[in-house]
Amino acid sequence: MNNLIDKMLFAMQQQNLVYNYNFLYYSNKEVVDSKLFYNHPDGWLYNDIGEDGEISFNNSTKSCLIQKSAGESLMTLNQVISEFPRSEEVLCGKQITAVAVIENPKAANYNFNITFSLFDGVSDSSKIIFFKPGDKKEINIVLNVDDNATKLIVELKSSSPKAIIYVNKIYANIGEIALETLPCVVNGIIGERKQYIVTENAPAEELSLCNGFSELTDEYTRLKSVINNRFGVNNATGNPYLINMGGYFSRAWDNNSGVDPDATNRKSLGNETIKGDRVSTIENDIFLKHHHGLDFSKDKQILTGDKGVATVINLNSTSNTKDESEGKETRPKNIAELYTIKWA
Repeated sequence: MNNLIDKMLFAMQQQNLVYNYNFLYYSNKEVVDSKLFYNHPDGWLYNDIGEDGEISFNNSTKSCLIQKSAGESLMTLNQVISEFPRSEEVLCGKQITAVAVIENPKAANYNFNITFSLFDGVSDSSKIIFFKPGDKKEINIVLNVDDNATKLIVELKSSSPKAIIYVNKIYANIGEIALETLPCVVNGIIGERKQYIVTENAPAEELSLCNGFSELTDEYTRLKSVINNRFGVNNATGNPYLINMGGYFSRAWDNNSGVDPDATNRKSLGNETIKGDRVSTIENDIFLKHHHGLDFSKDKQILTGDKGVATVINLNSTSNTKDESEGKETRPKNIAELYTIKWA
């Protein structure tokens, strides 16, 4: 009993390594023809090479819903849970316990097998569990992370045709007991933009958005899943770009409010399919067409002292104000800040 209590107390001091463990965040959901569609959940990488595989969200069960393709191709859902600063120091040589809660709905017509695994680049731990309609099971696995581990991945996979898979939650932490209620190792929301006024260096958990169009490498898979190629892709490497906010002012999304009269003409910095009144699109600088009035009386003569009356103003000719002799843009008073995006 004391040994179990010690294990529990140790686990209670850890952090959940799985980001979005209960599938609360779906940045890439969208409304099409007044209907809400969910894409892959934030932080997770989904792949099914079959033609009719699909991932979404089931509101009644609050679960990630996977509809496996008809063939026997492999479906995977995984997350690189080692993506945080100094993760090797934290994880190498440690025991990791992970839990997945999976359901096959009663109304389903198909059985399926699920493989649940942890992999550290050197070794893995996995279990294959059979589900028939109506089954809801908790799968528990343990991995002793190798001292030379290069990553840590938690993964579900299945080759069962047409399986309907409800993934309620997946969580993992250091220790022999996995606890669902632990705070996440990611403190905040991946993809969150932050700004700083006292430094030009992004914190370890964030990337600068003022370094030009930098690429996201394989070290940032969870952020990749959130950005979802929104700012374009380097065709040579396949890596998505981060947005370059250097020198830009921010403006709140119009969202059909009518305050931004040119919202439908907005353009993307990289992805041509994202345009119009959408988050992350840009507008070039422009001046609103206007007139500068000239304050004079056109029914009076201009007197010039002892020289007599001056020539009458020609009202048919055009008149321009003088150009501003300084500056290269029109701008309000401003302060330069470092913009960053959270990746861990």
